[in-house]
Amino acid sequence: MRYITASTPPPELRGIGDHSWHSRSACNTVDSTTADKFFPDPADTDAVEDAKEICGWCPVRRECFNYALDNRMKEGIWGGLTEDERLTWHEQIENRLDYSRVKAALDGRDVQLSRLERKTLARYASARGWSPERLAHTLQVGTEWARDLLRVEARAIENRDNHNLCSDPNPVETARQARAAGQQPPKAGYVHDGDGPERHRPKTPKGKKKPAPVPRHVQTQALLDELREAA
Repeated sequence: MRYITASTPPPELRGIGDHSWHSRSACNTVDSTTADKFFPDPADTDAVEDAKEICGWCPVRRECFNYALDNRMKEGIWGGLTEDERLTWHEQIENRLDYSRVKAALDGRDVQLSRLERKTLARYASARGWSPERLAHTLQVGTEWARDLLRVEARAIENRDNHNLCSDPNPVETARQARAAGQQPPKAGYVHDGDGPERHRPKTPKGKKKPAPVPRHVQTQALLDELREAA
């Protein structure tokens, strides 16, 4: 059994249901008139400036900003930013990739992961041989859905590895060396392993889409090393 002691460091990330930071916010003790300034009319520049001034010395401004993003709070001033100033962040929220958030989810925290963060975690789970039940519990999704995610990521890893085996890591240097040796450089679409004649790179069958390239940040062994302890 684990015991929580006073020496346990506080978590860096808060779950979506954690509102404990509210009590430390600068706007927590203001009167109702001042509080209304955090949900002003966009044309009321004076109210916006007053609210931002309070946000400027707030100790939990970052927590406030993340809360607004995680809970889709698009109205009002959160984290010192107006609705328009946060618009781009809200639009790109599904493309956010923060490894600390992925690690927090692996630790069992109720972090609302973005689409890209969920995909990264599923890629890690597939590479580590997780069961569908474990992934379903971590992502809080159905078992069948988790099983499909693992299948998709397993195929993506296989396609990536096959591509790396067939690709010349430095085609420009290969062509230069071939010319220096009086040989014909390999043609585009062909690969040479150094032990035999050129081989034609397999083409994608007609009617099937070419697999999307796997982002570099989910290909690296560094990601697996970074998340191993949390798993």
